[in-house]
Amino acid sequence: MTLDWRAQARNVASNTRALQALKEEVATQKGEKKALGCQNEAYQASLMSAQEAKEEADRQLDEAMEFQADFYVLQVSLQVQITDLQDMAEASEELQKDLEDQCYGQAKRLEWMEEEMATKAKALGLLQVDHDKLQTEVNRLRVENEALEKQVASRDSTIEELEKVKKALIDDMADTFEEGFKEALAQAACENLGINVSNCDPTHHVVDGRVVPLELDD
Repeated sequence: MTLDWRAQARNVASNTRALQALKEEVATQKGEKKALGCQNEAYQASLMSAQEAKEEADRQLDEAMEFQADFYVLQVSLQVQITDLQDMAEASEELQKDLEDQCYGQAKRLEWMEEEMATKAKALGLLQVDHDKLQTEVNRLRVENEALEKQVASRDSTIEELEKVKKALIDDMADTFEEGFKEALAQAACENLGINVSNCDPTHHVVDGRVVPLELDD
């Protein structure tokens, strides 16, 4: 069968350009995949940091709650002591002055404890707000991380499809080249009767007057 060499040459040139474009697209996709991987690592680090901050906030919240419980117990105890002292003051005029001093001291201590409780309650409120913010941030980072993982999976799928197209194009070019090579050998044998072309192979070339195998790159 006679081949249209000009059409074949155009086909090879077109396939070569398409192959180069596919190689560049594969390189681009791999670069984007690497960037997404780095972004994923950054999100993972941010997520871990947010979780650690949340755990610290939880610990401080637990300590504040324990302090609040201890304060209430102490407050009840002080109230009982004040009541007992007041009862004792009423029962003994001689100890009244001393008991009043003790009552005053206990009352001042109770006032101080109430101020401390107010401060702790305020801090507890702030910790609760921080805890809620951290929880929101953790949820946001998880959603973004899931989306990022889906993008990475999509990139992998795209790269795999491009590699398949690249292989098919290379195979097609190889078939075209082999057909052209066989036709060239047939024409050479036709024009030069008696010439031996049985040792000719499309995977060899001439170096220093000898036919040697080609060293093909990827």
